[in-house]
Amino acid sequence: MARLAYFVRRALDALRRGPFVALVAVGTIFVAVLTTGLFAAVLSGAERLLDAWGGEVHISVYLRPGADLAAARAAAERIAAGRAVEAVTSRAALQRLKASLGDEAGVLEGVGEQALPASVEVRAPGITLEGARALAGQLEAVPGAAEVDYGNAWLERLETFLRRARLVGLLLMGTLALATAVLVANTLRLAVYARRDEIEIMKLVGATDGFVGVPFLIEGLLQGLLGAGLAVLALLAAQAALLPRLAATVALAGRLGRADVLPTPLLLALLAGGAVLGLLASSLSLLRFLRRI
Repeated sequence: MARLAYFVRRALDALRRGPFVALVAVGTIFVAVLTTGLFAAVLSGAERLLDAWGGEVHISVYLRPGADLAAARAAAERIAAGRAVEAVTSRAALQRLKASLGDEAGVLEGVGEQALPASVEVRAPGITLEGARALAGQLEAVPGAAEVDYGNAWLERLETFLRRARLVGLLLMGTLALATAVLVANTLRLAVYARRDEIEIMKLVGATDGFVGVPFLIEGLLQGLLGAGLAVLALLAAQAALLPRLAATVALAGRLGRADVLPTPLLLALLAGGAVLGLLASSLSLLRFLRRI
C-alpha cells in the first residue's frame, strides 16, 4: 500500500511538472471520448424513438373494392385480441383526408366517395416494434385485405440505416481509439524523454522496469480518466440542453430521458474507455523508451 501511494505521488508530481503535455493528452482523449459518446447517444436515442413509435402504432388494413367491411372488422377483432378496432368507410376516409388538408381541401373538389378504399384500423398502444410487425402480418389474413400498412416503408429504411450506422460506428470507434492511443503515446513520450536522466539513474541503481514504469502508467490512467470524465460531463450538459428542444419539435421525443440517450452503462463504458486509452498510450510510450536503454 505504501508503494502504491509512492507511485501515485510520483504520477501527480509528474503531472504538475509537465502541465502542457498533460493538457494535450487530456484534450486528445476528451475529443475521442466525446465523439464516440455523441455517436452512441444518437444511435441509442434513435432506437428508443423506434420503441416509442411501437407504443403509438396504428395499423391500417385497406380493403379491395366490394369487400365486406363488417366481416373484415370482425376478423380483425379476433386477430387483434381485444385491441381497439374501427371500420372506416370510403366516405369517412375521404372526409378525414379533407379535414387533414384544412384550407387546401378544395383540391379534392369533385373527387368521388369511392376514391379511397374502405379500411379497418387497429390501435395497439404499448405494443413493441416486433409485435407490431407480427400483428400486421397476421392482419393480412383479414377477408378482402389488399394491403396492410403500419408505416413499414419508412420504418424499414430507418432500421436498415441504424444497422449500417452501428457497423460504421464500430469501425470508426476502433479507428479513432487506435489513432488516439498513438497520438497520446507520442505526446507522453515527450514526458518520458524529459525525465530520461532520472530513469537512467534509477536503472543504474537497480530499479526494475516495473518500478520505473508504474508511475507513468498511473499518469496515463489519470489523464485518461480526466479526459473521459470531462467528455461525460459535456455529454450530460448537451443532453440537458438539447433534449427539451428536440421534444418540442418531435412529439415522440418527449418520452426520451437521460437514461434513454445516455444510459449509465454507456457513461461507465466511456470512462473505462478513456482510462484504457490513457494506459495504452502510456504503455506504448514507455516501452519504446525502455527498449532503447
